[in-house]
Amino acid sequence: MKPEETLPQKIITLYDASLLDHLPASESATPYAVIPAQGLGRIMGFPWWQALTQPLGIPAIFDADDAPALAASALRSGAQWVVYTQTGPTLETLLALAPICNGHVLTSRPDALTLGRPPYNAYRIGQLSQYLARES
Repeated sequence: MKPEETLPQKIITLYDASLLDHLPASESATPYAVIPAQGLGRIMGFPWWQALTQPLGIPAIFDADDAPALAASALRSGAQWVVYTQTGPTLETLLALAPICNGHVLTSRPDALTLGRPPYNAYRIGQLSQYLARES
């Protein structure tokens, strides 16, 4: 697979822009991706996620949960990675749409390090550098 078709093994969950300052520059850390906190993608939509993550220059996974129209809209709008958790004909349609849009559909939410919201995030932010440490 080409690098842009491979999702990094390290994934960080974000709640909002307040956590962006804690993320390392993409070239100085182990490759990583970001995903919105559970339910936020469905509430806020793909334009919010795209505006939040596009400046980072790292893979961003959009979690559409079980909303097929939201997943399709995200793919058509340029999302490279979309989580869609339902099965059946809508999943088949999204799996057919993804390569046309140069995207990928994940059928379950990947494991990730969740950065919490203040004041509860100090511990997780402290773990971030260890989580992203290069493995030898």
